[in-house]
Amino acid sequence: MKKSTFSIATLLYRRLAGLDVVREITGGLYKDARPVNSDKEDIVIQASGALLEPGAVAKARVVLYTSPVFSDRGDAVELIPDYKRLEYLCSKVFDALDEVFSEGCLTWVDAQTFSSQGEMFCAEMEVSVSLRAGA
Repeated sequence: MKKSTFSIATLLYRRLAGLDVVREITGGLYKDARPVNSDKEDIVIQASGALLEPGAVAKARVVLYTSPVFSDRGDAVELIPDYKRLEYLCSKVFDALDEVFSEGCLTWVDAQTFSSQGEMFCAEMEVSVSLRAGA
């Protein structure tokens, strides 16, 4: 069975939607984009490419957004990444996606990077999705 870009995003969405971590974040789980000017913790799934035959591999991005925390260092108060929170959220999502077979597809995490986008801090996972024969 072929998998379109939309169905790949839906597969990953369903896999993550059942996790406790989705209920723990302050925002939501979204396909393609998060709400404009969101200042909440969000998880966004973006799929690229389709699976047209067994063994083919498509890519998806799963991005976790977290809010900064205040750091008071004497004379200066600044916003810094909440690395402990980001690491916790990443571990939950990573476990749900890395080397997991579900709905005829095998998924695994190829890479994980951290960055900032405006005042939000992000972890981006590059996820591979492969359609297995007979799926």
